Amino acid sequence: MTKILFIYNPNSGDESGKEFVDKIEERLKKYFDQVILRETEKAGDGTKFVEEIKDTDSIGVYGGDGTVNEVLLGMKKTKSNAKLLILPGGTGNLLAKKLNIPQDKDEAISSFDFKKTKKIDLGEVNDKVFSLFASLGPVPEAIHEVSSEEKSKLGGLAYIKKSIENLKEAKKYKLSIKSDAGNYSGFVDHLMVGLTNKIGNIEFTKKNKEMNSGKANLLIQTSDSPKDMLEILKDSIIGEVEEGNSIIHFTVKEVEISSLDEEKVTLDIDGDKGPDLPAKIRILKEAVEVYLPDEVKND
Repeated sequence: MTKILFIYNPNSGDESGKEFVDKIEERLKKYFDQVILRETEKAGDGTKFVEEIKDTDSIGVYGGDGTVNEVLLGMKKTKSNAKLLILPGGTGNLLAKKLNIPQDKDEAISSFDFKKTKKIDLGEVNDKVFSLFASLGPVPEAIHEVSSEEKSKLGGLAYIKKSIENLKEAKKYKLSIKSDAGNYSGFVDHLMVGLTNKIGNIEFTKKNKEMNSGKANLLIQTSDSPKDMLEILKDSIIGEVEEGNSIIHFTVKEVEISSLDEEKVTLDIDGDKGPDLPAKIRILKEAVEVYLPDEVKND
C-alpha cells in the first residue's frame, strides 16, 4: 500500500492553503492508497511531522522555501528515502522554479503523474539544511527582514524594496573562509554558496546547472565600488559572474566560514534567517529524490 504524508502551510503565499488542501487531497488519492494530511502552525512543525510519521513512500509539501527546508531537515534526520513532492505556496518558491514546477498552484498539482523523479543535492550548514543557497550580505539580509505583511501586500516587490534600502547602508564583513578548493581571508561584501547556477530567473553562472554534482559554487564578492558592481551586473546578465575582477570563485564540497571580528554575522539560507557564524557547510550529493512535472525532461 502506497502512502504519502502531505504537509501544508495554511499561511504561505496568498494564504489560501486551507482552501486548496481539499483539491490536493482529492488529486493525491488517485495515485496513493493513503494520504496523511498535516497542517503547520508554527516554525519547526514541518520537521516534527516528518520525524513523527515514518515509513511513507512519499512526502509532499505545500508552502514556501522555508517550509520545504523544514521538511528536508526532517528527512535528513530520519534518513528518509521518501520521494518529495513540492507544490509552490510561498512568495519566492525558488526550488520549485528551479525544478520547472508551475507557479500556479492549480496547474502545479495537475502537472504530476508521479512517474518522473530526479535526485538533487542538499547543503548542510550547522544544524540546518538548504536546497539552493547559503549567503550573506545586504541583499540576503533584506530578504529575511521582509515582514509577512509586506510579503502578502507586495509579493516579490517587497524583497526588491528592502534590498535597495539595505544597499544604501551596505557594510563589509571581515571573514575567514576555508574550503576544500581554496581559502580566502579578508573583507567580503557578499558571499554565496550555491547548489545551483540560478536564483529565480537570474542565471549567474553556467556551472552546477544540474544540482546533482555533489559540489557548490562558492562566490565571494570582495569589492562594492560602483565600477565593480556594474561589472558584476553585466557578468550576471550573461551568466559569467565568476569572471569578475572582484569575484573569487571556488567549486566546493565543504567550506568553513568564520568572522574575524566580534560582530555577530548571520547567514541566510534560501531566503530565511539561518545560523550565526561560525558555520560549517557540507554538500550532500543526491540527498533527496524529488518528483518532476510529467512534461519536464529528466536530465
